Parts: sequence; structure tokens; C-alpha cells
Amino acid sequence: MIGATPFMLAYGAEAVVPVEISHSSLRIQEYNAEENEEGQRLTLDLIDEVRDEAHANIVEYQKKASFYYNLRVKERFFKEGDLILRKVEASGVGHKEKLAPNWDRPYKVKSVQGRGSFQLETMEGEEVPRTWHAQNMKIYYI
Repeated sequence: MIGATPFMLAYGAEAVVPVEISHSSLRIQEYNAEENEEGQRLTLDLIDEVRDEAHANIVEYQKKASFYYNLRVKERFFKEGDLILRKVEASGVGHKEKLAPNWDRPYKVKSVQGRGSFQLETMEGEEVPRTWHAQNMKIYYI
């Protein structure tokens, strides 16, 4: 935490709430124009450092969130010739009724296209259009 508000990061100064002006607060009572001008110049000189620190905190938070997310992700690996089932929802084929099956008939992995994507073929040897991601497939046990 750097303690800077979004207003400070955008405009380089803290906002004064109109209520503070009408009901004098300690900040308004202690206002000195010369000191304020000097403080504003100093703040504007340091605003880049404040923004850099805020950006570094955001990046660090994103790294931590990614790390904890990736702890729970289980990668699925298939090799050529594996029998798999394909999600009906992802394929757009079949019924989308409440009691309809969630997984489509067995397919065979024809080739591995890249990390996590596969070319499929039916059990009769017909190639299935487009590649499929491992997230939409699961191993078929006979």
C-alpha cells in the first residue's frame, strides 16, 4: 500500500471536499498559501515516483493472484491416439436440454497442435473441423 488516492495519482494533488470549506476543518484553518505552493511543487516533482510505486504494487498483486490461481489449475495432457470425450457446450452440437448429456461421443486425438490444443477425429477416421482445447475435453476410459 502506498496510501495515494486515485485522485492523487491522476491529478497530482489531494482533493478538498466542499464540506471542509464550508465547515472549517483543521486542514483549512492551518492553510498557508506560501507553504501550500511549495508543497504543491514538491508533490508535482514526486508524482512520477508515486505513480511508479503504485504501478509496481499493482504488478506485484497481479503476480500473487496469478500464482495462487495457477496452484489450483490442473493441466490436461493428451497424446496421439488417446480416446477423449468432448464437451457438448463447447462443440455447439447436440441438445441443450436440462437432462441432455454434457459430453459428446468418444473421439481420437489425431495430432497435438500446440500447448493444450489438439486435432480430433471420429472413431470412423473422419477429421473433426478446427482444433480443440484440453479444457473442453476429458479422457475416455473403456
